[in-house]
Amino acid sequence: MKLINKDILSEYGFVLKEQKSNSTEIIMTRAKVDIVLKNDGTVWYSNMGIDYPLKDLSALRKLYKEIRNTDLKPL
Repeated sequence: MKLINKDILSEYGFVLKEQKSNSTEIIMTRAKVDIVLKNDGTVWYSNMGIDYPLKDLSALRKLYKEIRNTDLKPL
């Protein structure tokens, strides 16, 4: 499956959350689901200060389905 990156997230409707992003991590959000892209290449789902690792796009789609009860589709 595809690895998650900024371009993939943008394709799926995630937008940059500039007020929370910094030099070591980029935070992108869609429907109150925050995804953190760290400089070391790892991707995390962040909720209430706890980060959960995401391996690929299928893991993100599964997580989004569990949280929002709707499929994650490209825009």
